[in-house]
Amino acid sequence: MGASRDDNPEREGEARGPVKTNEQIIQEVVALMADTWLAACERRVVAPSLDGASFVVLDSRAKLFGPASGDECRQFVQRMAALDVLRALGTERVADAALRVANGAKAPMLNG
Repeated sequence: MGASRDDNPEREGEARGPVKTNEQIIQEVVALMADTWLAACERRVVAPSLDGASFVVLDSRAKLFGPASGDECRQFVQRMAALDVLRALGTERVADAALRVANGAKAPMLNG
């Protein structure tokens, strides 16, 4: 008797579909990162503050940041987008550590 379908290691990937190449995986990760980044930047809006001399960052729920300069608000939006990307990639601990460091805390050990 020959090897059954379950005993043949060459056919192992067939039951689950074709195996993705490294290039395909990288393309999917980059697409996820880009989509997450754009969505994060579109969700957060830099708007003039009530005093007319500074700006605030708003999203659909609340004021997130400010009043501050326009450059500081844009930097805030970019940093929040980067954190959203880290979270989308499943690196929640890294995103939380980055946020703590940005707020002046000492960098935590992530591997302990």
